[in-house]
Amino acid sequence: MNLSPLASWAEQLLRFYPGTPCVVHLWIADDCEDVAPELTPDEVLADASLDTDTSLSWYFLRHCADTIPAARVEKDPA
Repeated sequence: MNLSPLASWAEQLLRFYPGTPCVVHLWIADDCEDVAPELTPDEVLADASLDTDTSLSWYFLRHCADTIPAARVEKDPA
């Protein structure tokens, strides 16, 4: 079965007893719309700087907003 990333994550959580303590920090790709609405969810999720040590913060979203459009220009210098 080919599950979406969110469905896959939810399926993994079902392995645990419902009362199991946990900490979750979940960003949905369209959360970036508040910072840079011109970025697509695919661009945000494909960003090479996505790293669990540095991502999942407003800093990361602002970093995407700065670096992804610059990468667009490098790929297609019109």
